[in-house]
Amino acid sequence: MKTKSLTFRIFINTFLVGALVYFICAFLFISNMYNYFEEQIFSELESESLFLESTVLKEDFVSLREIKTKNRITLIHSDGQVYFDNTVDEKTMENHALRDEFIGAKQKGVSSISRFSSTMTEKTLYYAKLLPTGDVLRISCNQHSVWVLVLGMSQLLLVMLVIAIIISGISASLISKKVVEPLNNIDLDNPEDSEVYDELKPFTKRIAEENFEKAQREELRQQFTANVSHELKTPLTSISGFAEILKAGGTDAQTTKDFSTTIYEESQRMITLVNDIIKLSKLDEESISLEKEDLSLRELCREIIEVLSPSAKAKNLSLELTGDSGQIHGVEPVIYEMLYNLIDNGIKYNKEGGKVIIDIKESDSKAILLSVSDTGIGIPAGEQERIFERFYRIDKSRSKELGGTGLGLSIVKHAAKYHDASVLLKSEEGKGSTFTVIFKS
Repeated sequence: MKTKSLTFRIFINTFLVGALVYFICAFLFISNMYNYFEEQIFSELESESLFLESTVLKEDFVSLREIKTKNRITLIHSDGQVYFDNTVDEKTMENHALRDEFIGAKQKGVSSISRFSSTMTEKTLYYAKLLPTGDVLRISCNQHSVWVLVLGMSQLLLVMLVIAIIISGISASLISKKVVEPLNNIDLDNPEDSEVYDELKPFTKRIAEENFEKAQREELRQQFTANVSHELKTPLTSISGFAEILKAGGTDAQTTKDFSTTIYEESQRMITLVNDIIKLSKLDEESISLEKEDLSLRELCREIIEVLSPSAKAKNLSLELTGDSGQIHGVEPVIYEMLYNLIDNGIKYNKEGGKVIIDIKESDSKAILLSVSDTGIGIPAGEQERIFERFYRIDKSRSKELGGTGLGLSIVKHAAKYHDASVLLKSEEGKGSTFTVIFKS
């Protein structure tokens, strides 16, 4: 279903509000006018009763019948019996003792009552007054109902409706264009410099932030592309050079073996680099197809320690695993890769005869804290903010000697983010480092 434009929505809403206001005003106007006319009629009936009272008290019924009036005049005895009416034969009229206007006049002195006809198109207004003799003088007249009044004014109301629709339509069109104009004039490159309503400033601020983030992502992408090109160019150049020498022939057996070993090592480094790039790409795009499951950090660490034990023994390092089970909900290969990189770095950048301690514990807030501490070379304070950047190495030559791609800690950071976890670093140059991953409960 096609989404209607904002201009149309503003137009139709403004138009409907205008139409609603018209009908409300028309209703209030007709209602108040009708009530006003009714009050005026009762006032006229009251005035007429004062005029007729002296004639009634004189019992001059002849003069009373000769009075020219459109109103009906009725005289009722105190017992409710009608003894005079200027429109019908009073002898044929029923007793009025139970009529509301009669009862009201007897109780309060005066009474004003209205009753609708059976068709609801007309109602009769009654004004009754108690006379000094105890009798009741009642004067009444007919009034059309409000619906008849509306019908009688239908032409005028229709003309007013058409005028209201035209005015509402023009106003709605102008207002909608005026409201949308600042939106259309927003400079998407510099949104915060645009003249907009105060209500739209958070929107333009958000666009500016997204522009900034987009620029940062583009810069990182360019840096990443340049770094990947550089990282691949070096081993490819080496492989190509040695392969070219081997192709030409004439090398002795030892040289051929050395060149072949170098080619193998460089190709393995390229494979590792490409694999790390693929892992990072999947974490960036959150395109990992595996589902999360319940995992034990302790069991995963045991497996990694078993795999890395030969590397630790080669440097005479001790690997210790302490603490709790560390039950979390995550993607096993991603968590494994994160832990592997942390422990592997603890071994690679450690001192001869040092140790790596992996500790797992549950905090008071039920978060799981996994820390990997080493007694290695440590990280200078000025470098600690950048170590999670892709391809960033503190000592490039040392890192390459140890087989590092410069992507390990980037993978750790993105793997933690993928699991809504955070990574903290505490390090002192020459005294070792502690990486702590906090998994929220």
